[in-house]
Amino acid sequence: MLLRKHSARGVPGLFRPLIQALAMGACLAVASLAQAAAEAGPDLVATHFERGQAYLDKGEYAQAILEFEQVLQFDNLPPGLKEQAEIYAEAARNRTAGNPLSSFGYAEIGGGYYRENTTRTTEPGAPQRDAFGKVRVGGGLGYLLEDGLSLDGTLDYRQRWYDDSARRDDRDLRWSGILNQTLENGSRAVGLRGRASYRGDDGYRQDYGIFANQSFNTNPLERITVQGELRRRLYPSGELRSRSRDIGELWLRWTRSLYDGRGEVTLSANAGHEWATHDRPDGDNTFYGLTADWSMQINDTLGVFLFGMWEHNGYHDDRSEIHSESIPPTLYTRNDDNYELEAGLTWGFAPQWSLRPTVLYIHDSSNTFWGAYSSTETWVMLRRAF
Repeated sequence: MLLRKHSARGVPGLFRPLIQALAMGACLAVASLAQAAAEAGPDLVATHFERGQAYLDKGEYAQAILEFEQVLQFDNLPPGLKEQAEIYAEAARNRTAGNPLSSFGYAEIGGGYYRENTTRTTEPGAPQRDAFGKVRVGGGLGYLLEDGLSLDGTLDYRQRWYDDSARRDDRDLRWSGILNQTLENGSRAVGLRGRASYRGDDGYRQDYGIFANQSFNTNPLERITVQGELRRRLYPSGELRSRSRDIGELWLRWTRSLYDGRGEVTLSANAGHEWATHDRPDGDNTFYGLTADWSMQINDTLGVFLFGMWEHNGYHDDRSEIHSESIPPTLYTRNDDNYELEAGLTWGFAPQWSLRPTVLYIHDSSNTFWGAYSSTETWVMLRRAF
């Protein structure tokens, strides 16, 4: 085990301005949206929609999405590029017909298998194996206002139940609302998003926050996005309460169209700070990470996607760990490195119907004795779009 003999209690002072800066940035974003709306040309939305439709007609799905998302930004789109582009294209057709409102919906059902690769020292016995079922329902609404402004909101409910009735069923409701301003080469937005996650008999964990972003479409193939967010994570009363925290986070994303518009890659870097609000034993946390998201439309019915993530968490307060009565307690500060790798296929076997097999590998490493974890999950979901 890696032992650190020093504490990083001085670090939080460097991050104190972050929360004020992000809050001020959100206020400035709203004011900037209003000013930009007054200066926006009346045909920017039509221009982006027409370009997006033209790319879609040629099968250049990634470029179509880059154009459409300068007008609307739905949070809960499927991984297939063709499906994403067609959802946005519906909004473009509605506007051409004089209807500013657009919507989409979906229902998914399926199941899979969970396999724990390692056993935590706090969980005696063999690693867990369990089959599970999954459902997911949700959708979104978009409304085009005047002067290049748009409103969109999404809901996404997910539930998983395990074959072992002793395990906790997972329930998760995610929501978002965004005010977007269309620009000549990009967009800016401010929004709210949140999440309610079931944590067992104690109740639900609540996440909610405000974010603002600015996107720059440097050319038809590329986009750069800068985003900041302030959010709160509040655990229910009980033994989980100490995990509650406030979070400030910044992202830098680069998206590029590939393979003549039939593929896309997004690379992201993020960094942030967690302020422990209920005496978490490890104190505050400074974190940073990288993600890579790649997808490709092989043909009009088959697509493939890959996702990878790494994040480092460096906690600030020293803690002691007792190994046995004969060994003095060890003093150290906690450090975690978390990894995820996800891969899957999307097969559109009929209009509005698709099948999605997926594999997810998770690996968490830590200098604590109980923080190491690894699991592999496989599942198949049947999706009906509306």
